Formats: sequence, structure tokens, C-alpha cells
Amino acid sequence: MLTEKQKIRYLLSSLLASGQSVQCPYCKSGKGRKIDRKYLVTKLLECQVCHLYFRFPIDQANENESFYQTEYQESDKITTGLPDPDSLDKMKSEGFRAEDKNADRYLELFAKLFPGKNNLRIIDYGSSWGYTSYQFKKAGHQVQGFEISLPRASFGIKNLEVDICSDEKLLRNENHIFFSSHVIEHHPDIASMVKLGKSLLVDGGYFIAFCPNGSQAFRQRNPEVFHRFWGKVHPNFLNAEFYKHIFEDQPYYIASSPIVAGKLHPLQFRDKVVEDLSGEELMVVVKYGKS
Repeated sequence: MLTEKQKIRYLLSSLLASGQSVQCPYCKSGKGRKIDRKYLVTKLLECQVCHLYFRFPIDQANENESFYQTEYQESDKITTGLPDPDSLDKMKSEGFRAEDKNADRYLELFAKLFPGKNNLRIIDYGSSWGYTSYQFKKAGHQVQGFEISLPRASFGIKNLEVDICSDEKLLRNENHIFFSSHVIEHHPDIASMVKLGKSLLVDGGYFIAFCPNGSQAFRQRNPEVFHRFWGKVHPNFLNAEFYKHIFEDQPYYIASSPIVAGKLHPLQFRDKVVEDLSGEELMVVVKYGKS
């Protein structure tokens, strides 16, 4: 969500950067095809090599980091907002259900991937102030969060007693799951995020990412929401074709909302499975290793 002042600044910065050379933020290809347009100068391009949809012009690295440290706000008032003590107690007692941040669906997914195995080692990448990490920990798992925003990370450490770091070098190895929810679409370097996730997993571990759905089946079903989903806050718009390309050497499961964990089974990860892609939210689950 952008304020009017941020929208004006975004438009002006896009106008000033409109002479940029096209370069895919994932594979660095200079081949981009226009998919959509906003504010005359801002375009959504599809990389003709890896199929990532990305906003053009692209933010500079320092501009991107500054935005997420100090300016990024979501309208739900929980993803980025920090609750007062009474509100936090109420959220915890209700299992974060009133804010639509309950983690039960993720826990159900983990249980399907590791049937009968408790105390999983999980990286919650992009953990904000730790409300999801807290629920994973409460369910009995060993959780380490990563959050770029220092104020949100500090709040979670202090108020939820969860482990959150803001330096990727401090993330532990040998994890069963590298998890992110609505993070990858914000990331300025998806390749580094995917590489990091793989490096932190055990043999047979899973890379899991939830994000807005940029697949064409969703665009055909709801073109207005598709158009709204990309922009300053979401510079990347992930889609199934991109995931199929970058994970072509691993077994994967790709689906869109409503995502039913009961349909997933570890044996499916001997192959590549793509379900219906017309929902608003996209999920990819990738298995690394043979175990």
C-alpha cells in the first residue's frame, strides 16, 4: 500500500529511470516483452528467457532496501504494523485468525511433506515481526526467522521470544524447510534467495514459497486484480512458467489458491506436478536431494 506522496515519488522516479536498459533481475537477459502498463511509464515485462514478470524501470538496490526498511506498509496493519501489548495478547489468544495470519494451513502442509515427523527445522524467510515463526514454534518446530526490517525483527525477538536475524550469514544450515510467504515478489535478487534456500536445506529438504499469482490462467480469470497486483510494492510477479524454468532440474509441485494440503503427498516429488493456476495465490514446493 502506497500513500499519495509515495505514489507521486514512485511515478517521478519511474519517469526519471525510463531510459534504463532492460535487464531481467533474475537471469540478466535483455529480452523483455510488455505484458501490462501503469502510469504511462511503468511497464510489466516478461523475460523471454526465464519467463519472470518484472516491473520496469527497476529500482536501484539502495532505493529498494531503504523502502523496505522505513516506508513499506501493508493495509492489513499486521504484516508491517507493530501491535500494542493488548492487541498482541488478543491476537495470540485467537491464533491470529482475526487478522487472517493463522499458520494452520502451512503446518498442515509441513505435516504432509514429513508425515509423523515433529520438531522440524524451519527457516521463516521474510518473517516480519515473527507472528508466523511464533506459531511454528508453538507447534513444536525449531524455527529461525530472517527479516530485513530491523524494527520488526527486534519487536518479534522481544515480544514473541522468537529467533529472528537480519543477516543472512547468521542463518543456520541443515533445515528441513526453507519457507517464505509473500516475500519472493518483493526480493530484488530472486536468484540469490533461491540459492540461499537450497544451501540451507538438508538432503530431501523443501523450498516453499507463497506469493501473488502472475500466471496467465489467473489473469484470464481476473484481469483487474492481476493488473493491481504488480507495482512499486511488488516489483516481481511470479508465475508457473518461471518456476517451471528455474526448477527444471528438481521435482516440484505448483498450485494456486485455494491450496489444499491434503492433495499433496511426498511421493509426488518423484515428478513435476502443476495443478490449477487460476487462483489469486501461487504456491511452489521444490524438493532438493534424493531422501
